[in-house]
Amino acid sequence: MKSAHQKIQAITGIMVILLVALFGRVAWIKAVHGDEYEQAAQQQQVMQTDTKIPALRGTIVDSKGEVLGLSERVYNVILDCKAIRGSGTALYNSTIQKIAEILEIDESVIEQYLTDEYANTRYQRFDEGMGISYSKQQMLQQAIENDDIAGIWFEEDEKRSYVNGSLMAHVLGFNGSYGIEQVYNEELTGIDGRQMVVANNAGSFVEEYTPAHDGDTITLTLDATLQYYLEKDLQEGVEKYNAISGCAIAMDPQTGAILGLANVPTFDLNNALSAIGVTPKFTQTYGTPESNEEYYQYIWKNYAVNDTYEPGSTFKPIFASAALQEAVLNENTTFYCGGTIEYYDARIQCAYQEVHNVEVLRDIIRNSCNIGMTQISSLLGTQGWIPYQRAFGIGQKTGVDLTGEVSASSLVYGEDMGPVELATTAFGQGFNVTPMQLITAFSAVINGGELLTPYVVDHITDSYGNIVMSGGKQVSRYPISKEVSDTMRSYLKDVVESGTGSKAQVEGYTIGGKTGTAQKIGNDGRYKEDSYVCSFIGFTPVDDPEVILLVILDEADNGTSNQPSEIAADIFADILPYLNIYPDQNQTGETP
Repeated sequence: MKSAHQKIQAITGIMVILLVALFGRVAWIKAVHGDEYEQAAQQQQVMQTDTKIPALRGTIVDSKGEVLGLSERVYNVILDCKAIRGSGTALYNSTIQKIAEILEIDESVIEQYLTDEYANTRYQRFDEGMGISYSKQQMLQQAIENDDIAGIWFEEDEKRSYVNGSLMAHVLGFNGSYGIEQVYNEELTGIDGRQMVVANNAGSFVEEYTPAHDGDTITLTLDATLQYYLEKDLQEGVEKYNAISGCAIAMDPQTGAILGLANVPTFDLNNALSAIGVTPKFTQTYGTPESNEEYYQYIWKNYAVNDTYEPGSTFKPIFASAALQEAVLNENTTFYCGGTIEYYDARIQCAYQEVHNVEVLRDIIRNSCNIGMTQISSLLGTQGWIPYQRAFGIGQKTGVDLTGEVSASSLVYGEDMGPVELATTAFGQGFNVTPMQLITAFSAVINGGELLTPYVVDHITDSYGNIVMSGGKQVSRYPISKEVSDTMRSYLKDVVESGTGSKAQVEGYTIGGKTGTAQKIGNDGRYKEDSYVCSFIGFTPVDDPEVILLVILDEADNGTSNQPSEIAADIFADILPYLNIYPDQNQTGETP
C-alpha cells in the first residue's frame, strides 16, 4: 500500500505533465494562430464611429447679392467618458472646468455624464455641447492642444438661419418646407461628407475624413430693400383698416420677374410659430393657436399663389382688351348706363346704382361701369371670350417657381357659360383667380400683349461659382396686339388721373391702374353682406411700364377700393425712387 507521501509525488508528477502539455499547447497556438487571435482580442477593445457630415445647405441671396438665408457650420461635442475618467485627477478636474468655462455651463452638468452609467462609454453625445459655434469649437480645440482637456472630439453639423427674420417669409420658406426652400430643395441640398473614428482602450484613435460638398447658391429676382418697403406699407395698411389679411405683388411687367411679394400676417423664419401682423379681424376669423389646430397654416400660406378670390373690376381691362382685339367695338362705340339693367333673368347694377349715361369704352373703364361691361359681353359672346380666357391664363397655373400654386380651374366658367355668367365675368365676378394669375394677365394688357411666366429665381450657381441655371423672360402666349395694349394703357391712366383709382396717385408720376371691389361668398354659397375683397392694380410709367403692383385687402372694415389704392400709393412713393424711377417734372400728380 502506497504511503501518503508517494501519493503526493504521483499527483505532483501528473500536474507537472499536464502543465507542460498546456504550455506546449499555448506555445503552439501562439505560433500558429497568434496574429489572428491577437487581432480578434484587439478588435474587442476598439470603439468605432461612422458619422455623416451634413453638407451646408446652399445660400439664398437677393437680386443684389444680399444674403437672406444661409447655413453655418456648427459642431457637436462628443465625450469619451472612459478616457476622461482615466486621465488622472488633475486632468479630470481641468477637463470639467475648461468645458464648463468655454460652454458657459455648470460643472455639475458635465459630471452627470461621467457617472457609473456612462463610465465606460467611449462615444457619448453631449447635449449641452450640440451645435456650438466655430469660435467655441476652436477654444475647446486649443484647450485640448494645451493638455487642459482630455477625452473629447467634435462632429460637424449645420444650422440654418435667416438674416432678416420675417423678410420674404412666404417666398423663402423654412427648413426645406414652403417657398424657395422647397421648390429648389434639390439644388440647395449638397453632398454629405463622412467622419469615421476608431479608438482603442489605450486612448489613441484613427480618423478618416471626407469633406462635404455644399449646396448651390440661389439668387432671387426680389430686392431686399424693395421688399422691406412692400411689407412695411402693406402691414401698416392691413392694421389701419383691420383687414383679415393683405397681399401685395410687385413685378416687372416686361420680363415677369417678381420684384417683391408680401403677405400679412407673416412670420419669423427663425421661429415659424412667431406670427406677425395679426389683426383683431384675423383673430375673429381664425381664432388662436390654442383654439384652431390649423391656425399656423393660415399664417404660412402664401396667399399670392395658394389661394383664390374674385378679382372684381380689376378684371374689366382684361375682358375689354379681348373685345377690342376681336373688333366687336371700337373707341367710339357708345353704350348707355342707367344705373341698373334687366339682363335675361338677372338684375345687374353699377356700384351704388350710379348712372353714367352715354359712355364709350374709355368712360366705362374710368367709371368702372358694370352696365357698360355687360353690354360689351353681349357683343363678344361666349365663343368670342373663351379663347381669350385661355390665352390670358385664367384658370391655369402661371408656372411661377413657388410652392402650392393653385389653378382655380374649377372656379372658372367653361364653354357652357350662359349670357349672365359671361356678363358677370366681364366685370370680374362669379369666378376666381389667384393674385399671381391676375397680375400676370394684367401685365399682358399693358406690356404690348405678351403673357409671361412669372419667376422668382434669377440664377443658380454651384459651390465653384459656375452658373448652373438661369431664369429670365419667357413668353407663353400673345393674347392681344401692341395696338390694343397701347390703347388700354391710356384708358388706365385716366382711371388714376380722374376715375376710381385717384387715391393711387403719386406726385410727379404717371400711373395707370384699376380698382376692384368684389363681394365675398359665404359658406352657404351666397354673397355675404358687407364682406368684400378690395384691390388695386397699377403700373408706372404709363408709356413704358417698369413696375406693376397689385394690392389686395381681405374684408377690411368698411372695405372700399380706396383703401388698397392708398396703400399702393405709399408703396409706389417708397419704391420708385429706390428703383431710380424719378418723377416727370411735367406731371403734378393733381387730380383734374
